[in-house]
Amino acid sequence: MKHGGVTKFSIQNLLGPIIILILLTQFVGGASTSLQLITQSALCLFVMVLALQVFVGNSGVLSFGHGAFALIGSYTSAILTAPVNIKDNALSMNQLWEPLVSPQVNVYVSLLISAAVSGLVAGITGSLLMRLNGLAAGIATFALLGVAYNVFFNNKKIGPGSQALPGVPWITNTWILLLLAVFTLIIVYFINISWIGRTLRATREDAMAAPALGISIFKVRLIAFTISGAIAGLAGGMYSHVAGTFQVQDYYLEFTFVTLSMLIVGGSASIWGALVGTFIITAVGQVLLMMEQDIPVFGIKVQIPLGSRAVIIALTFIVMLLWRSSGVTNGKEFRIPKLKRIS
Repeated sequence: MKHGGVTKFSIQNLLGPIIILILLTQFVGGASTSLQLITQSALCLFVMVLALQVFVGNSGVLSFGHGAFALIGSYTSAILTAPVNIKDNALSMNQLWEPLVSPQVNVYVSLLISAAVSGLVAGITGSLLMRLNGLAAGIATFALLGVAYNVFFNNKKIGPGSQALPGVPWITNTWILLLLAVFTLIIVYFINISWIGRTLRATREDAMAAPALGISIFKVRLIAFTISGAIAGLAGGMYSHVAGTFQVQDYYLEFTFVTLSMLIVGGSASIWGALVGTFIITAVGQVLLMMEQDIPVFGIKVQIPLGSRAVIIALTFIVMLLWRSSGVTNGKEFRIPKLKRIS
């Protein structure tokens, strides 16, 4: 089955998602304080979905391990920006490793460092994982997520363990988060039309023929995996500064399946699909959350059991894989229609 994917630069394809993203941020985020918080979280998730699109969307290899890179990015940014007195308190209880107490950097510098650290870890782990294919690759990436989670959850020498690290500086300006999301979108777009994206899609369409054409599947997958890991680290760092805290549990199974659902539902082969999927799953998730909390939705009160939101989103993920694997957008990019000249 053929999938989409841009191959050459088109200003209409690039500007389309950017304009829609700006409009959604403006009108939804500006409606109320609660919707502003939801919009800020959605922008972080959108960056995470873009990270998945770079690798999963182009290679066709399903990765459950990108939550580990988001976790590492979130941890890195949080530990570099949290107040020294909070970290010193953890040290006084003989928990936190002493060299981690004193570092204190600017929020935006910490985001760059979080992306760099996550990209480095992705490159190291990818040098082993990218030799695998199919089910083996999926299981290996899931194992990576499990290892990262258990290391950070059980080791209080490097972080808060099962507790939360408070005092992480907030990014309260939605437009800064939007700027980061747009910047990431542009980077991903140019990766997709570069030789990396085109070659990766070639290996996805015909893994047997690619080596015959001189394509190193391992090399191109490793490059994409490293880049996507760095973007996932940026998303994790952004998320910690929106939440104002770092907690290991925020980046485990639910985070992994929700972000993958966003990519699959929208359409894994395009940036437009990543945006549509993020919007759909975020909107549906908020409606289901209100139903779980017995809050009226558009004046209608429907109560559903706690935990139904995760189940319904998971079922949606499965249904889309079976019924329409190319997603709602069918892997196509959004285009701004060209204006016809009036003669």
